[in-house]
Amino acid sequence: MRWRFVDRIEEFGPWAFIRGLKAISLVEYSLLNPFGREGAFPESLVLESCIHLARWLVIRSSDFKNTCLLSELGNFNFNHEVGMGDILRMGITVTMRREDSLMVDCEGTNGERLICYGALTVGLMDLTGLADPEVMKAMWQELYVKA
Repeated sequence: MRWRFVDRIEEFGPWAFIRGLKAISLVEYSLLNPFGREGAFPESLVLESCIHLARWLVIRSSDFKNTCLLSELGNFNFNHEVGMGDILRMGITVTMRREDSLMVDCEGTNGERLICYGALTVGLMDLTGLADPEVMKAMWQELYVKA
């Protein structure tokens, strides 16, 4: 099984912002059941979904030349859980751009409810060593739906 951390990208501004969503499936929401937490999507995967959305911001902004990896997790908070059938709406806004990194603010909501928020720093790196840019372009076409 291959995890998909971003199901749709709805808005995009190069090197400025990206908005997307993740629908929580039956399998994903039951991952914590063995640990006594029924019906919750793990917070670590909520964070990973935000990182993946930031990665798409870098990939598309760099015209499929760069990607990124998390290099620093700032003050990141979780207010609520998300569960099966919930839609996690995520927003990434660039607060500082450097030659080798981006600092971004991240927010995740479920309708009116704030799920998570915080700051991330991602280090920029060459995409070609990690993925085929042509495959990433095809994936972008699947994910990006202009409003």
